[in-house]
Amino acid sequence: MGEAGSGPDRLVSPAEVGPLHDFQVSVAQSPPFTLVTLSGELDVITVPRLREKVAPLLACPATRILFDVEKLRFIDSAGMRVLIDACVRTPPKDGDGAVCGMSPQMRHLFSLLGLISRLTVYPTRADALSHPAAMPSETAHTDTAHTDTARMN
Repeated sequence: MGEAGSGPDRLVSPAEVGPLHDFQVSVAQSPPFTLVTLSGELDVITVPRLREKVAPLLACPATRILFDVEKLRFIDSAGMRVLIDACVRTPPKDGDGAVCGMSPQMRHLFSLLGLISRLTVYPTRADALSHPAAMPSETAHTDTAHTDTARMN
């Protein structure tokens, strides 16, 4: 593992990252959900910012989280883990956490990894807000193209 200092193996602090790691997270109430809107790139560098926003929501047992990922351009395994963990940790009595706005590529990646079945997925935010009890449809559109990354463009 690299050490702080200079050279190609040095560790980079989140304060040093540039536009390549552009990530925005906002939280708003949109009953019956607490809406967490993500945009940019969710990766190992930006995941701590998401965890910081989500932790207080998970501490409240009545919170039902809806992640809107429509504007998320990239997600790595660290980002996927935070989404999955937050959705399955939402108390079952209030319904699972949910995700909306997945691109076909993102949905395909979650499907390939066997993770889509662990999420309640809505095509759009409007669908989630108008049908909060709906379960994900197995017939929803998924991209069958092979992808090596989860770059969402």
